[in-house]
Amino acid sequence: MIRPLFESCQFMPPSNVLAYRHHFSSQSGSGGMLRELNVDEAKFVAILAKAARTERDEFLAKVAEKDINGLQPARGEHNPVAELGFEQLPPDASQARALREAVATLSPDARCELYALTRIGQGHLAAEKWHRGLTEATGLGDEAATAALLDDPDLHDHLLKGLYELKL
Repeated sequence: MIRPLFESCQFMPPSNVLAYRHHFSSQSGSGGMLRELNVDEAKFVAILAKAARTERDEFLAKVAEKDINGLQPARGEHNPVAELGFEQLPPDASQARALREAVATLSPDARCELYALTRIGQGHLAAEKWHRGLTEATGLGDEAATAALLDDPDLHDHLLKGLYELKL
């Protein structure tokens, strides 16, 4: 049941975000270390992040690569637009707005868990150090942690890898 729901909302209008969030809210804490956030909510945010990334990439495809970055690195990241995050999108970009709304509907504790999950997915934190990620998110404050999530152009991949690392 969940898989078709996720596939159908890849390019979901922002007005439906609260309805989908409400659908999952009764299932909080449905996975090992997650207490406020459940696995389905994390996957839902990941799908919205992927849709926002696709929208961002389509928007940036109209910009010549030479206008984005001058030098191509010899090693490492070869995608010059990856560091731009979602800030280059127009404010009315529907997928980025849906992502912001979905994250905003989470409780502050759930956003801390989402931040810790992302840090694990980025490889900056081991799964066994889950508590350290929560402490880091709390230390940053809700606004900074949320901004870090929303500025991550690879949020989809990081969330899914974090879930994998936690075996959820």
